[in-house]
Amino acid sequence: MQSPADISPAHPVCATRPVDATYRFAEPGWHVWCGSVQALPDGRYTLFYSRWRIEHGFDAWVDRSEIARAEGPAPWGPFTHVETVLTREDSQAWDAHNFHNVTVRHYDGRYFLYYTGNHGDGEWWSHRNNQRVGVAVADTLQGPWRRLSAPLIDVSADSWDSLCVANPSVTDTADGRYLMVYKGVTDGPRPFGSRVLHGMAFSDTPVGPFVKNPEPCFQIPGAKFAFEDPFLWREGDTYRCLMKDMNGVPGSCKCATLLFESADGVSWQADRFSLIATPHFSRTTADGTVTITEVERLERPSYFHDGKSASLSFAVKEFTDAPSFLVFRPGFI
Repeated sequence: MQSPADISPAHPVCATRPVDATYRFAEPGWHVWCGSVQALPDGRYTLFYSRWRIEHGFDAWVDRSEIARAEGPAPWGPFTHVETVLTREDSQAWDAHNFHNVTVRHYDGRYFLYYTGNHGDGEWWSHRNNQRVGVAVADTLQGPWRRLSAPLIDVSADSWDSLCVANPSVTDTADGRYLMVYKGVTDGPRPFGSRVLHGMAFSDTPVGPFVKNPEPCFQIPGAKFAFEDPFLWREGDTYRCLMKDMNGVPGSCKCATLLFESADGVSWQADRFSLIATPHFSRTTADGTVTITEVERLERPSYFHDGKSASLSFAVKEFTDAPSFLVFRPGFI
């Protein structure tokens, strides 16, 4: 998510691929974002998500977001809020002021909650530019969650991710390691910085240390901000990654969700993808009429599958002042 200054060219034309708006999760009084589904031992499902109070405005995702949990009968809901997992605190911890970009994984009998945290002075860009990647660990999905005292991924001086890092997504690898994709911003003219890029990092354990690949990936020549919101997973020997298209590469359009594939998890061809969704909703009325409407934001794609069922989720903001919410598309990709 990038605001208040999104940087991208005019909206190109591409084939419309709407998302059915039937399955939603909203919470009265809150903006809802960043969904991550896991299966509960009792056969039900739990949803981890980011939320912040609507009275603070939509852009308060950067300094007022917390991570909460809901439960439901299927990976597309309906979900009901259960508890707050990580919330803003009055401390000097590096992540005390914000918890966002949640993704939960299950490895070796434990659960790992990856997130973006920050500590700032109350000014919007101070919080954005202090974003770092963290992880919390628990033995069960109900917690308690134990945060690491330092970022899992920090900035690297004189590198492409020298200003801030965010948007982590982790998968296991075919050789028993763990691979993270994350977003980084290169330091440059403030407040925005120079370029927004993505990189890969490997670790022998889910809690690091993660060793960064020196070169960024998913690059588009000349693009200052090509993609964001990566969601990474592995199917056999193939790595797959969902991304939000910030520019509109040929065959796509601004704000479309794209699916990329890689044989090694490191080499990705930014011009080879499948178009998964465009920022549009489809709705079917009782008489069978289908309407398609554009939405302002379709972001944070997340995919869950356990061999029995699957769902693809998105965070949505419509062209209104209404609170944001999550929408789910049942089925395998």
